[in-house]
Amino acid sequence: MRADRTDPELMAAVARGDLNALGVLFERHHALVHSLCYRMTGSSSVADDLAQESFLRVLRYSGGFEARAAFTTWLYRLVRNVCVDHLDAESRSLARATRMASEQEHLRESAIVEASETDPRLETLAKALYALPAERREVLVLSRYMGLSYAEIAEVCDTTVGAIKVRAHRAMRELRSRFEELEQAL
Repeated sequence: MRADRTDPELMAAVARGDLNALGVLFERHHALVHSLCYRMTGSSSVADDLAQESFLRVLRYSGGFEARAAFTTWLYRLVRNVCVDHLDAESRSLARATRMASEQEHLRESAIVEASETDPRLETLAKALYALPAERREVLVLSRYMGLSYAEIAEVCDTTVGAIKVRAHRAMRELRSRFEELEQAL
């Protein structure tokens, strides 16, 4: 399998059943997929599972990929849907949510401790980010951490650019407010 093939060429091969092409896509995009899943959930172990589920969905829905949009935009939408599905299922199960919240809090604290070793304000920022509702956190993760434009985020979230701008503005305002509250509490 030639690794120099474009993502759309690889997707066409995956749609024909070529698992080696899926392997190349996995190698090429796994780090970004895992990073997005981690930033959406705050848990490395959950992100591992969601990244695997994402690539299973790439295989499952490969026939539906149309090269009109960039492959990464299609992939981000798919990954976002995997994360949203997970977060929805998690919120429906109180016992499971409580158990997962404890694990996520432990992992967040580990990430926060790592961040605070370089800059104590990063600890406060991480706490403020994970305190945001998932919808607001996702727009910040996609724009600030993943580097997507508002137009790309709108496509991923299946909404308008204007709606994304509003979400981003409100998310930043809420993040700033939570950050300031946490800093004052110190």
